[in-house]
Amino acid sequence: MTAPPSPPANRHRLPSWLDLRLVLGVLLVLVSVLVGARVVASANSSVRVWALNSDLAAGAELTSDDLRSVRVRLHDNAERYLATGRSPVGKTLTRDVGAGELLPRDALGPAPCGSLVSIPVSAQHLPDPVRKGHRIDVFATPKGTQAGRTERVLHAVTVQSASRPKGGLVSTGVQWAITVRVPTDVASAVVAAIRTADIDVAIVNSAGADADDPCRESAPGVTPSPSASGGPNKSGGGTDPEPTPSEGAGPR
Repeated sequence: MTAPPSPPANRHRLPSWLDLRLVLGVLLVLVSVLVGARVVASANSSVRVWALNSDLAAGAELTSDDLRSVRVRLHDNAERYLATGRSPVGKTLTRDVGAGELLPRDALGPAPCGSLVSIPVSAQHLPDPVRKGHRIDVFATPKGTQAGRTERVLHAVTVQSASRPKGGLVSTGVQWAITVRVPTDVASAVVAAIRTADIDVAIVNSAGADADDPCRESAPGVTPSPSASGGPNKSGGGTDPEPTPSEGAGPR
């Protein structure tokens, strides 16, 4: 009797690197890693730029107290704003910029024009609060033997600083120091008005075409005075022709 033939041996096949399921799995892992890396990179693509701490009008000279650094995602608009790698301190604003607003590059001008003048004002003769960045009109009422009509000395000048009186409670007779930048050719007339008149201040909302621009250029041989905008002449003693209704008496 003969033995039955033995069945053929089954050998294990080595895995192939060309296995379709293995290739698809590797591709899925790679795609997941790439997508995740792109999402993380996009989330971290923020930059630090300057923002303003308070509302400032055109003509305000920037100081370190006006600025703070913020981290934002700007995508394609990053070049429009000033990064914290460059300091804008000492530059002037060429247009109004609001509190919390990012500082645009095109809102910065060169070193300021004109002259700084400190105007002492009694507490009862100016709105409260007056602060840096406000636009103000300055009125003068001659006193003593020169007493006369109230005239506008400066129009829509930007406050560079406003110092409260020192020493506790604010008294109505205590002087504030309001610093403004004025055209150099009228600075002496403004000082004369401060010396010879009672000064009042009013906050204005917009500059208008007749604002006193410290960067303006005078015509050759012509020395303008504040009387061109409704204020006293350089001697501080005279008055101008009757003002128009829009130049009525300022607050007392």
